Amino acid sequence: MKCLVKMGLAGLFAFGLAQAAVNFPFPQMSDYGGNATLLSDKAAASEQLKSQFQAWMKDMYNEQGDVAGVRSNPGSNEYFSEGVGYGMLLMVYFSDNTTSYQSQFDKIWNFYKSMMNENGLMVWKVGNLTTKYDQGAALDGDIDAAAALIMAYYQFGDEKYKEDAKKLIQAMKKSEFESNGLHLPGDKWGDAGYNRKNPGYFDPAYMPLFALVDTENAEFWNTTAYDANMKLYEASSAEVSTGLIDDWTDKNGKSEDDYYNYDASRAPWRNAKAVCWHGDQRALAIDKKMAEFVSKVSASNMKGPVRRASGDLGNDHNSTFVTSLMTALISDAKYQSKLDEYWKEAVALGNENYFNQSLKLLNGLLVSGNMPNFANPPAPQSSSSVPVSSSSAVPPQSSGGIVGPGSSSSTFAIAPAQRKIASAIHLQGRTLEIAGSEIARIDLFSVSGATIGTLWEGKASGSVKVSLEGIPSGLYVVKAKVSGETIVRKINVR
Repeated sequence: MKCLVKMGLAGLFAFGLAQAAVNFPFPQMSDYGGNATLLSDKAAASEQLKSQFQAWMKDMYNEQGDVAGVRSNPGSNEYFSEGVGYGMLLMVYFSDNTTSYQSQFDKIWNFYKSMMNENGLMVWKVGNLTTKYDQGAALDGDIDAAAALIMAYYQFGDEKYKEDAKKLIQAMKKSEFESNGLHLPGDKWGDAGYNRKNPGYFDPAYMPLFALVDTENAEFWNTTAYDANMKLYEASSAEVSTGLIDDWTDKNGKSEDDYYNYDASRAPWRNAKAVCWHGDQRALAIDKKMAEFVSKVSASNMKGPVRRASGDLGNDHNSTFVTSLMTALISDAKYQSKLDEYWKEAVALGNENYFNQSLKLLNGLLVSGNMPNFANPPAPQSSSSVPVSSSSAVPPQSSGGIVGPGSSSSTFAIAPAQRKIASAIHLQGRTLEIAGSEIARIDLFSVSGATIGTLWEGKASGSVKVSLEGIPSGLYVVKAKVSGETIVRKINVR
């Protein structure tokens, strides 16, 4: 017997996603699948981050018509492409159930596009929101902007972001990467770019994401670029007992000087992100080495620039050095109290200038569990504590469908123990069908674990079809009681 259910979903969403403007509302407070040690009080940190982000918005975000930039400092009318990347990431991750920053995201992305050069990359420095200097691009801004577009695709559910991300990723590959995978600092460095590298411009966490979007170059991103640039990180770290990365190296990773300074300050965050998102063991080894040094310095005394070989500290006590080095402490549970100490010090520093405050927010999001990889979100727990199997990094399917464990494409891969019953879940367009000999209940959750409501409850043998008309597009979790067992699966509603 088939049971077809057509529901008025207004009531269902009154207590669920009625207010939700996004698929992954802040605070996510993920545990990254257990890949890292995070702050002890993620809820308190989330509140602190939200307050500081609101201050950042007031001081740094500036819009004019349909474009917006991130000021180089409060009151300044100068902008950098790196700030565009930071701003786009922050708009994605701070969007919540009551406030979506999609409009602000779009305006910052419009600014990037309006300042593109002939290579399809934003010039690294801009005099105001309408006039660009005659400059080349800088990879650090471009790589964060591309990743932010991918995250926006999952967060806001619009295909245009994935399409724009692919164009930008391919432009970077053409003009900011060598064929051997090594990065170039920008697109107009000439021969100098082939021997002068900035490891902190490269992000290992983003390579699997780029491979998902730029599928024809997946091998380049997953293997060639990843390996070549991780060797730069490893070589620079191996030079000194502190493990600190240098600002600049040659093509073999030999460091240019002996300082961990502002350019290198993005490196710990980028490597820690790869650990959190992918369990990256090469990045973890670098973090562990840095953490041994960081753990011996009190947070209140951490100052940069830091002499890499000796560990001698500089004079700048700010969130750039406190929070960037803080992220290395996620590498081992024995540093839990030290991690908490560093975040407490960062909060006490208050609101700072553009660079320090931006890095505080980005690093704080990561160590509080609020910067998950939306392409492969850690599985939520349902209200009855039934675990949800985590999926691989799978982009939403254009026609809608099931997202299952172990899948690396749009094909639904079923765990062997669940093959018989899991194959009975089908999503065709906006109709969800559950088949089985005894169907008792079907519940819907957001991917962050929030209860949306019960789609159907009763007794049925054969199949139950439920219309999902009226549900916003995005990823959800379905929990069904079928044949005396509980099936939990992610679905992608388009």
